[in-house]
Amino acid sequence: MPKGYITNINIKSQKIGPERRQEILDGIADKGTFLPRSVMEEDMDETFIDFIQSDKRLSLSIDGEKVPVIFLTIQRWIEFTKTWQFSDEYKNIKLPFITIIRKPDIQQGQNQAGLWNIPGDRTYTYMKVPTWDGIRQGVDVYKVPQPTSVDLTYEVRIFTNKLRHLNRFNNKIQRAFQSRQCYINVNGHPMPLHLESIGDESNIDDFENRRFYAQMFEMKLLGYILDEEDYEVIPTINRTMLTLEIDENKITPDVIFEPKKKGNVATYSFVFKPKTLPQFSFTAQYGVIFTQLTDIVDTTRITISINNIIVFDGTILSTPITVNANDIVTIKINKTYLATGMFKLIGNTI
Repeated sequence: MPKGYITNINIKSQKIGPERRQEILDGIADKGTFLPRSVMEEDMDETFIDFIQSDKRLSLSIDGEKVPVIFLTIQRWIEFTKTWQFSDEYKNIKLPFITIIRKPDIQQGQNQAGLWNIPGDRTYTYMKVPTWDGIRQGVDVYKVPQPTSVDLTYEVRIFTNKLRHLNRFNNKIQRAFQSRQCYINVNGHPMPLHLESIGDESNIDDFENRRFYAQMFEMKLLGYILDEEDYEVIPTINRTMLTLEIDENKITPDVIFEPKKKGNVATYSFVFKPKTLPQFSFTAQYGVIFTQLTDIVDTTRITISINNIIVFDGTILSTPITVNANDIVTIKINKTYLATGMFKLIGNTI
């Protein structure tokens, strides 16, 4: 008879490289939380049991009936054999069955390739989450500690009275670990699982001298512990405020004005200090006709007004400037803010 069509071909493309790494990270933070789910010893135990019992690579069925998998401690084995639900009418354990025993001596782990954690129980930024309280927008910083690497050793045994059942399960184990390791997903955290050794324990007589095969598979889970009690959620600043203090008082003029008169010669010296207003006014005490503009320093323009009328604008005086007594004289200059502007007016008194 010709074989039928194969209908279970998986044609969905698998993500690889950076996209696969991002997919793993998204899986760690799945289930509606911004923090990774915690991982404890019991979580790794439950995931390992489910891996042996339900994973399609390892689950074993005989004559359409699934082979039961039980998780035991060594101390509970005798007690369990008396109350186990998978027994015949004579209260004898039915074969085949699979047992899982986890060794209680948890060792320091190799999950981080033998590297040690940074000392100090520090936490590290995992994610920054925007927040909104209806008024202000902010950011919460989610921080997690470094995971603590641990190695858990499991002993998986199959008990059967038929060699073909033993061969089938052994074949499944060998195929699952043909790439040195396989991964189990503990609360979204992928962890490597190694097959350490395979041993034969068929020469035992704990079942009323019944002849049966027993094979033990030792597996090591390279896991880590991540306790959610150590997580931190820190509200950060929701705004950055810059303050600038401004002096509302106007900058007062700081100009040195020295009028000197020697005989009928008058000399007016002006010094505009740095950071001062570039304008200064004074009332003339006597009449003067200015004919010279000298000693100009750091000043690019000089404007002279008499009674609010501009009589000079520039730096070269070619026409005499007449100032009468009681005239209001205003001097305005152009200079840089931090420079000191200076010049002199020289003339004859009237």
